[in-house]
Amino acid sequence: MKIKVCGITRMQDAQACDFLGIDYLGFNFWQYSKRYITAENAKPIIASLKNAKPIGIFVEKDLEYIKRIVEQCALAGIQLHTEESISFCKEIKKLFPVCIIIQAFRVKDCLPENLNDFDADYFLFDTFSSTSMGGTGMTFDWNILELLKPLSNRTFIAGGINAENIEKLLSVIKPFAIDVASGVEISPGIKDIEKVKLLLSKVKKGKL
Repeated sequence: MKIKVCGITRMQDAQACDFLGIDYLGFNFWQYSKRYITAENAKPIIASLKNAKPIGIFVEKDLEYIKRIVEQCALAGIQLHTEESISFCKEIKKLFPVCIIIQAFRVKDCLPENLNDFDADYFLFDTFSSTSMGGTGMTFDWNILELLKPLSNRTFIAGGINAENIEKLLSVIKPFAIDVASGVEISPGIKDIEKVKLLLSKVKKGKL
């Protein structure tokens, strides 16, 4: 199972996660996010990575904005929080065929029924919030993830995951990856590397 640490804003956090073997690092390019980072600040952090793949998080439906940042920062992947737009996801996949495309969904009490309509490599499921696009630290009802088992190898699960509840999540589904932000933070955008290590130890202990 892969791990993605999202909301990277500092060089030291990125390098520590990279050294520990975290698979993906998320950089939030939505300016209203508590974990927002500019392309100028993200570029040297991404350039320093040896193994972790940098994923850009976008809420905007602005192709030129996304294109500029993908090229400027040499992103390996694009995570879309674009009101679950099928057409925009297809447009992004066509424009960036070598990038990993992750389509995000915010879950209330059920899962979307039209996943196969999205031209995405992976799907990410996060907790719905009326005040935030993600990174709230809140979980949703993981029992509904039973329905996702046929797609588990294309699934990222986010929303309040931490070292204390990871085993509960994985008793329901073993996704391709988990996505953590607040669960390994001191404050938004400031990572607690000891929490990252603890989460990693739980994952490795279970050989997940």
